[in-house]
Amino acid sequence: MENIWIDAVEFNEKGGWKKESQFVREMGSSYLVANDVPGTPASDAETEFTVTEEGWYRIFARTKNWKYPEAPGQFTVKVDGEETAHTLGKMPVLYWYWDLAGDVYLKSGKHKIALSDKTGWLSRCAAIIITNDFDYTPSPEEKRWQKDRAEMKGISLKTKDYGSFDFAVVGAGPGGIPAAISAARHGLSVALISGRPTIGGNASDEGSIGLDGAGSHIKGYHETGIANEIKRVYEEFPDFTYQTALEYLVEKEKNITVFLNEICIDADCENGIIENITLVNAETLERHTLSAPYFCDSTGDGWVGYFAGAKYRVGREAKHEYGEKFAHDAPDLLTMSGCNCAPGVIRNFAAEDTGSPVEFVAPDWAIKFPKELHRTPKYKHTTEWWLENSNDYDDLWDSEFTRDAMVRLGIGYFDWRKNLYAEKEIFANYRLTELALHLSKRENRRIIGDYVLSQKDYTEQTEFPDAIGYHGWGIDIHHVKGIFSGAEGEFDRDKGVGVPPSPIPYRCLYSVNIRNLFTASRCSSFTHMALGSTRVESTLALCGQAVGAAAYLCKKYEVLPRDIYLSHIKELQQTLICDDQTILGVKGEDGADKAKCATVTATSFDKEEKAYPENVINGEIRSFEKNNAWISDKAKGLPQSITLEMPKVEEISEIHITADTDLTLPRHSYWPVEVPFLHTLKDADVEILKDGKWKKVGEIRGNFIRKNKITFTPEVTKAVRITVLSSSGEDVAKINEIRIY
Repeated sequence: MENIWIDAVEFNEKGGWKKESQFVREMGSSYLVANDVPGTPASDAETEFTVTEEGWYRIFARTKNWKYPEAPGQFTVKVDGEETAHTLGKMPVLYWYWDLAGDVYLKSGKHKIALSDKTGWLSRCAAIIITNDFDYTPSPEEKRWQKDRAEMKGISLKTKDYGSFDFAVVGAGPGGIPAAISAARHGLSVALISGRPTIGGNASDEGSIGLDGAGSHIKGYHETGIANEIKRVYEEFPDFTYQTALEYLVEKEKNITVFLNEICIDADCENGIIENITLVNAETLERHTLSAPYFCDSTGDGWVGYFAGAKYRVGREAKHEYGEKFAHDAPDLLTMSGCNCAPGVIRNFAAEDTGSPVEFVAPDWAIKFPKELHRTPKYKHTTEWWLENSNDYDDLWDSEFTRDAMVRLGIGYFDWRKNLYAEKEIFANYRLTELALHLSKRENRRIIGDYVLSQKDYTEQTEFPDAIGYHGWGIDIHHVKGIFSGAEGEFDRDKGVGVPPSPIPYRCLYSVNIRNLFTASRCSSFTHMALGSTRVESTLALCGQAVGAAAYLCKKYEVLPRDIYLSHIKELQQTLICDDQTILGVKGEDGADKAKCATVTATSFDKEEKAYPENVINGEIRSFEKNNAWISDKAKGLPQSITLEMPKVEEISEIHITADTDLTLPRHSYWPVEVPFLHTLKDADVEILKDGKWKKVGEIRGNFIRKNKITFTPEVTKAVRITVLSSSGEDVAKINEIRIY
């Protein structure tokens, strides 16, 4: 007997079919989805196979009728150009199933097989079985078809070991990546695990959500540290997306090993300690284990915590639980809807102006909209963030169904714009060109920490001794009815936070009962209301940076995350400040910094701005109400120098220079920078005084970020001089902080 198994993602020519790997955890594998021009059958996906025995063969396909009973996605299987007997994808089955394509007579040798879409509406196929054993029927049970697959493909189902790392970060989004970078820069070997074919999470090209944060709402409060570094890379290179900016930074860290397409499906946890996790590759379905003394759950959905047995919460808390003014009287399981996204900041669909009127008739399975929607479309080429499902959809356990409901919603909305909207003539010339299929989620499981941040904390601006950063996005809670909220509007709650922004305590960033588990994503320890502010990407990035630094201290002292709060919180805060993360109300006070006792002079300074040279050692890494930087006299141009003379001769090998990146600029993540950066240090020479002469030990060239470290072979000196040669705009030198080690 001859049995051949072909995973659909292995097809050599994909045609108009695309890889889909978002739902491996729930349906067992990746698949191909016909997704080209909506409503127009996608071009065939093709590959070759070889049989050794001439005769009759039976062909099965694993597929899904994704909207019963209408069956929008239908396709056939072609062998050597000839269609088999049956059209697939229309059986009255709600879940993935094996459909019988038909029988074909084959001569020994090579043959071509193709998936031929018939509808243009998201036909899908996960695998093909070709067999001359007519007594064989594939099982719908995952455990059994996985066994059949392994036997037919001649592969092992045994779990292999990826080895051990100092720190494992599961989830490579805006929280996980800064956690990995922070830990790696402090010398830890880091496994950065992404369940997607890229890194970036919701900030990836497919997720297409930008890095907003406190500065998007409150002037002057853009995040610093790695969050700011990501933005500056994104803004510096015109062809960069946030994904390529994140890739740029990760690739520079030799201590990070990236694992793509690896989905966490289990965790081995004993006595509250995770020993290892199990991963499945989304394309090959190979399984691996990976171990570490410390793990970070940055999956967004809190999967590592769930598999380890962490305490968690889903949905909305009752008002009595945390005393939140905006909370509802009774608890429930409702979570904010996500949006379907695609590269190019596309929400739900893309449309183009054809130059002349185009009719559109919605398929009968599209969601129907009322004529009065109480929404004003802003975009013509795509949709707005408020095109959302109602909040009772389960995008945790039934995420494919939820994503597909968003597809139906998007097509129904396009129909509304074209045929029902009072100003429908605006959209008369537009036709659908693309459906967005990546489900960018907003809220799901939240891992309980030693502290649960609530709305009460940021309305009352609670002070925390373990603050590691701040959040300043508004209380942004979307309406539970989604797009169908009517005259009630887009929000359940929408209110700005106070000034200054509110702190985030470290105790929200590790599990209360899984002792070696950090969290750094929307699954951290926040209430539903608090999540309305903390879920945005720049805020999650500073949480990630804090976790990476805490992991470093855990290894340094051989302790667990809670012990950092109990015994080393001041050191964590000082580590973060040294790494350019702003903690409001906490100054840099590193006793090892030899610049602290130096006498500081400069060739000039801006008297009107009170931008004195000694500002660079005052412990403030940025300016708020008063100037905390040295700024040279604009009238004197560049170059300008600043000199730090220490009380005695010291052996040094590191000089830290924190530049300025105009943190007051009012901008959102995807809006262009409104004015050019004026004072970012671009080129500088760094010298030490050696035997009465200035000796160059380093230089900065082409800089565009805040934090710069100059390292060199240890030298004995009493003075350091930094000469600013050029800046990004005006001929003015501006430095926020200088450290010497």
